[in-house]
Amino acid sequence: MEDSHLTTQTMRTRLMASSMISGVALAAVSVTAAQAQTAAPAPATTSVQELVVTGSRIPSKNLTSVSPVTTVNNQAIKLQGTTNVEDLINNLPQAFADFGVFETNASSGTSTIDLRGLGNTRTLVLINGKRANPGDPLVSAADIDMIPPALIDRVEVLTGGASAVYGSDAVAGVVNFIMKKDFQGLQIDSEFSIGEHDNNSQQARAANAVSESFGLPNTNLPSGSVWAGSRYTTTITGGANTPDDKGNVEFYLGYTHISAVNQGTYDWSKCSLATNTSDNSQQYCLGSSNSATGRLNVVGGPGLAPGLPTFAILGTPVGGRLPPYSSALDFNFAPFQFLQRADERYTAGEFSHYEIAPWLDVYSQFMFLDDHTVAQLGPSAAFAGTSFAIPCNDPLLSSAQANTICGPAAGVAGQSGEVYIGRRNVEGGPRVADTTHTSYNIVFGAKGDLGSGWTYDFSLQYGRTVLTDINTGGLLTSHIANALNVIPGPNGPVCASGGSCVPWNIWSPGGVTPAALSYIGGTSEDSGFVSQQVVNGNITGDLGQYGIKSPWASDGVGISVGAEYRREYLIFTPDFTEQSGDVSGTGTTVPVQGSQSDKDIFGEIRIPIIQNMPGFQDLTFEGGYRYSDYTSGGGNNTYKAGVDWQIIPDLRLRASYERAVRAPTVNELFSPIQTNLFGGGDPCSGPTPSFTLAQCENTGVTPAEYGNIPKCISGQCALLQGGNPDLTPEVGKTYSFGGVFTPTFFRGFSLSVDYFHIVVDNAITTIPAQLVLSGCAVQDIAVDCASIQRSPIGFLGAIGTSFVKSTNVNAESLGTNGVDINADYRASLSDWHLGDYGSLDFNLTFTYVHSLTTSLVGNPTYNCAGLFGVTCGTPTPRFRHQLRVTWTTPWNLTLSAAWRYLSPTSLDFNSNQAVLAQSSPTGAPDTLPTDAHIPAFSYFDLSFQYKLRDRYTIRGGVNNVFDRTPPIIDTNSYGISAPPFGNANTYPQIFDPL
Repeated sequence: MEDSHLTTQTMRTRLMASSMISGVALAAVSVTAAQAQTAAPAPATTSVQELVVTGSRIPSKNLTSVSPVTTVNNQAIKLQGTTNVEDLINNLPQAFADFGVFETNASSGTSTIDLRGLGNTRTLVLINGKRANPGDPLVSAADIDMIPPALIDRVEVLTGGASAVYGSDAVAGVVNFIMKKDFQGLQIDSEFSIGEHDNNSQQARAANAVSESFGLPNTNLPSGSVWAGSRYTTTITGGANTPDDKGNVEFYLGYTHISAVNQGTYDWSKCSLATNTSDNSQQYCLGSSNSATGRLNVVGGPGLAPGLPTFAILGTPVGGRLPPYSSALDFNFAPFQFLQRADERYTAGEFSHYEIAPWLDVYSQFMFLDDHTVAQLGPSAAFAGTSFAIPCNDPLLSSAQANTICGPAAGVAGQSGEVYIGRRNVEGGPRVADTTHTSYNIVFGAKGDLGSGWTYDFSLQYGRTVLTDINTGGLLTSHIANALNVIPGPNGPVCASGGSCVPWNIWSPGGVTPAALSYIGGTSEDSGFVSQQVVNGNITGDLGQYGIKSPWASDGVGISVGAEYRREYLIFTPDFTEQSGDVSGTGTTVPVQGSQSDKDIFGEIRIPIIQNMPGFQDLTFEGGYRYSDYTSGGGNNTYKAGVDWQIIPDLRLRASYERAVRAPTVNELFSPIQTNLFGGGDPCSGPTPSFTLAQCENTGVTPAEYGNIPKCISGQCALLQGGNPDLTPEVGKTYSFGGVFTPTFFRGFSLSVDYFHIVVDNAITTIPAQLVLSGCAVQDIAVDCASIQRSPIGFLGAIGTSFVKSTNVNAESLGTNGVDINADYRASLSDWHLGDYGSLDFNLTFTYVHSLTTSLVGNPTYNCAGLFGVTCGTPTPRFRHQLRVTWTTPWNLTLSAAWRYLSPTSLDFNSNQAVLAQSSPTGAPDTLPTDAHIPAFSYFDLSFQYKLRDRYTIRGGVNNVFDRTPPIIDTNSYGISAPPFGNANTYPQIFDPL
């Protein structure tokens, strides 16, 4: 069906421009050994076989579609050195960064797809045309880690609404992974990749020098060449036809190992970058004020007044009290954290079919994934924001410590001071999140030819994903409280609570004992599963066999009708420790259980109106309708209409409109309410707040707290997030029009240009927490000020006692529009009179994003196209393209070069858009050039493929040949590159991080 080098069809009416994209791994070598054969490709001439294109269930005699479809073929996957499917998809210009292996803090442990930047829940993932199951109880999107790259025949990406055909979730588009089928023989595909980087970032070294000038410790940045981030994958594929050649059984076994990369490996990520917010003049290395030696604020009791100043727990006393805390004591957590998570993955599966009779072809599909991934963060702490009572007669306190905490009551039994303590558990090591997903997807079905132009397809499908998440290295808040409540005992200091409690002596250097670590430390675990059941049946007919056709057309009317039932069920169970909120720095997580079901009837029609007439080689109308009845949202109508007009063999025009309805997923409805962190800051904090007292009072600040509220630590404030059972369905409207140019006078060339416009009304989303905070203060946008809860001293960084609420809501609308361009050209060098030296393929995929907008209820719309930051999140380049040139030589050797390009982006709160401008964590722009603007990025990749004899193929390559360091921007002061998609001072799912 496809030429081995082109993803576009060489039929008279070609549609799908290829996307031979490049990847993330910097260096890759792989070997394929095979004794196998697959079904022979169709000849590169007009085919009479009817084929099904993603976006429709009605077969057509050529691969045409009223909606633009981009295809990535197997050779393109191999040339980019892909061990992860996420790399393949994220490099498509239409795809935006989403969950993947480069997320550590707030990582789901999955890899997901986000087309058009409208969110992963609006992208439907199919495997052989069947819906993939959710990848995690808390993330409704499919986990594409289940799909082994070596088994992919091609990927079809329809970037536009397709809900009328496939149902809910296909608002932004569909990604359909077509797997190899009818495989015979045995093939072993093994690939290894590793990253090499020269640590020579002048920006990182300048920031380190500024830190030293401030009296901060030297970060000891690494230098020279470093190799890291190895990935290894092997896939064994086998298959055989039945003796009567009526069926085929195919199986695969896969193993992938991804090595962890620590942020301390690279000079640009070893320290957590901060910006001098007073004048935006420079970056410097700064960490967390939850430090290794500790700091404290007096909250209440007989000591000092609450709030500032902040004291260092250890140090030379000043005036009989502890010295003021200095940022020189801040803790650099970056070297403890992972840039790339460790991951070990097993996959297995089978695809089979057998034709019992022409009217009964039974088939099955089974896919299995066991994925074990590990994320690592800096050591836990008694995080500032949770208060602890310290007895004034604690024998472990020095006189300066007792005086600071208790003032005149120092040493008095029965008295205590209430303090915030920011003290890292450096003796206990980092926190580790050990996540395992076990997932399987089973499909049984039957299809066949009923005669007289009718065919059918009926299938039963069940998928289930089981989660186990074990978190170690944490501290238990109740045990910390006991271990700090120390009084004199008959044989020395003891815990007032008695029992197994051991005093946590943070008051003296080297005072923490292994027994104390054992007592205050704790492991937490959550588990759960999400399941999906689908029953789908449809019947397709060619009404032309009954004479039902246009008088001006040779082909008859095609129809497809069917029904579908789908149910998703979710259970999430945190253990008692998490439910009680006892894990320091995490807050309370509640168990949830819920389900969502959907009953649909649907139909499509394709009407050839005019064919084989001057100016109307083919004019076809396509329509579709689906009625959906959701348990949450009731009945809804989805429909589509489109026209495909082949004017002459050289030119085809197309236009389509779709109304798509998406019901809230079971995760959006029922995911647990829990506290987390968001990147940003509190403009009402610090000794000189950015907002006035009156403005800060709108956010819950009292006059006594104003000017005395600690800043959120490391550019991260507390966030309350989770599901909402009152959500209602959203409605998406997609318009697209464009054309395909395949000039007969320029053989081998095709060009498609398409405009897209998507608007999602009543959109299910969250209101960015920074907007809630600033909007409440300034009172110029409609937000709920009750969403802000402050701690007893007004602090917003105390998980468990403070937060900005940002749970799922129905907002007014989301939208995007722009232009896609795909170009493909293939020529033999002999056609250029250069001799018989093979052929050249040129493949270009280009996207221009004019707007990516959000409109919150009662508020102005803001546009994130060309921006990044605390509200817009990861960068949205206006222009993004990939160009690959491949030389297929006559010597069994293929050479390929690729150019990946991302246009410049700017910081969102520097924008002149009112809603974005007021979302600055400090109330003012950040004019530091390295923060305010990310320049254009170009990556160049080289690869080769050599066929050795008949059974062996060797391939290798180098991506990011010029070792372009990713942009490094503020993490600490403004929280610009904060989790989940920011990591290590950059956006590693957008820019090559290895």
